[in-house]
Amino acid sequence: AVVTIALSLGVQKMTKRHALVRRLAAVETLGSTTYICSDKTGTLTENRMTVTMLYNGSDFLTVSKEIGFPEPFHEVIEYGILSSQVNPFDPMEKAIILMGDNYLKGTEHIHRDWEMEKEYPLSRDLLAMSRVFSYTGTREKTIAAKGAPEAIFDLCHLPAGEVATLASAVEKMSLNGLRVLGVARAKISEPDLPDIQHDFDFRFIGLIGLYDPIRETVPLAIQECYQAGIRVIMITGDYPVSAMNIARDIGLKNPWASITGNELQVMSDEELAVRIREVNVFARIVPEQKLKIVDALKKNNEIVAMTGDGVNDAPALKAANIGIAMGDRGTDVARESSSLVLMDDNFSSIVGAIRMGRRIFDNLQKALAYIFAIHVPIAGLSLIPVFFADLPLLLWPAHIVFLELIIDPACS
Repeated sequence: AVVTIALSLGVQKMTKRHALVRRLAAVETLGSTTYICSDKTGTLTENRMTVTMLYNGSDFLTVSKEIGFPEPFHEVIEYGILSSQVNPFDPMEKAIILMGDNYLKGTEHIHRDWEMEKEYPLSRDLLAMSRVFSYTGTREKTIAAKGAPEAIFDLCHLPAGEVATLASAVEKMSLNGLRVLGVARAKISEPDLPDIQHDFDFRFIGLIGLYDPIRETVPLAIQECYQAGIRVIMITGDYPVSAMNIARDIGLKNPWASITGNELQVMSDEELAVRIREVNVFARIVPEQKLKIVDALKKNNEIVAMTGDGVNDAPALKAANIGIAMGDRGTDVARESSSLVLMDDNFSSIVGAIRMGRRIFDNLQKALAYIFAIHVPIAGLSLIPVFFADLPLLLWPAHIVFLELIIDPACS
């Protein structure tokens, strides 16, 4: 009764702190957590992106109302908009479309009358997406693509020297902690569209740098984790330099060491189990690779809390000791696979839940110690007259009932 009531009261308190516990036993496991593996976007950051820097292949532009929006950079946003959904859910696409609404409304760079014919979605092998458009009065079709800079460079089949120049531009933008997207365009006159994006003759247009502010409470929460003996690992799909700068800003230890998704792919489980003791930043990670990270930590006998929001995150959430799903942007599959749901998608809520879990576990230990301490004297006082025939009963049934039903549960 004491265990059930203590855990239930803890669950109620956690709910008030935006952490919804789906399995009662998870409260106890939370208190034992030694590692938190957290997504960056929306958990460590606010998931409220804005376009702050552009690159058109030769020049940089820091976006501000004072400077305005010069013509040489219009095409970058034009094709960024074309490669985005009309009514997007993704914060990056929302930021790009907002940029167009603010600066390009009523110009020839907004194409409301163009009809989309086909979309080539993002895939694990190619982190870029393309959309094909046709327009009245011509057989020619326009293709707009955006995605990870290295994927866009690959689509454009750029020579090594140009790739090196553009990579330095990406690094310059990433040093400011920006998430960087590449943009490209192509044209085709044939009626039949190719099966893959690589069959288009893409031309590189530019780079879009988006800033996602860090949640104010995160740096303090990270420090609380370290004080409590909990290590934090940041997992993101961002460019490594961007990820490491964010890691530095939020206070992660050893922020300049990282493992990328490509490195993780070829790394053995044994090698990862050794490297993960020192590395706290994982960049360019696809959701399926989270499971490998969880397995490596469990191989080191760690108690792992893993966050996730997508369908592909479900195996990692299930494998972790504590699976934490996002309540705001998470899918139903992720929530069903988790033990804990964050209703505000905030990293600080995880830390608060772990603190509450430790407090509940500590209280349970005290309560159980008290229960044993009070039952030994009750049993002893009841059994003494059995061994000494001349002694009267020290406790009558009414005394024992009073101790068992009133004093014992209340004090516990």
